[in-house]
Amino acid sequence: MKKIFPLIILLITISTAAFSQSSKKEMLTKKWKVTELEEFGSKYELDDNRKDDWMEFNSDGTFTGLIYNGHVEGTWNATETKVSISTNKKTSKTTINWIKVKTVEVEKLVFTYQDGDLIQATLTLVPFSE
Repeated sequence: MKKIFPLIILLITISTAAFSQSSKKEMLTKKWKVTELEEFGSKYELDDNRKDDWMEFNSDGTFTGLIYNGHVEGTWNATETKVSISTNKKTSKTTINWIKVKTVEVEKLVFTYQDGDLIQATLTLVPFSE
């Protein structure tokens, strides 16, 4: 009994730690609001064209959003090591050539993208609150 008790405690600790960590998919699946913009290595205040920007990632692997005051939609996929986001260029109003996800956390999403004018920007987003 003395040998089993520490083993049970160890198993409970490992199980709790494993289940308390959210997967990237769980962390990403929500509506996000853009809070910060960085272009050419400098951070800028959000202007009128960006202050209402947002993205919503659905559990079915699709997303919609408003980037630079234009509709964006596409697909996404997340594993434990990588998140990929692809825009649908036919149905999106804002042209985005590519997106590279830098950070996915419960309270923070950061990605870099290239727009139709070949300008790269980094956006920081936080969970949307009404």
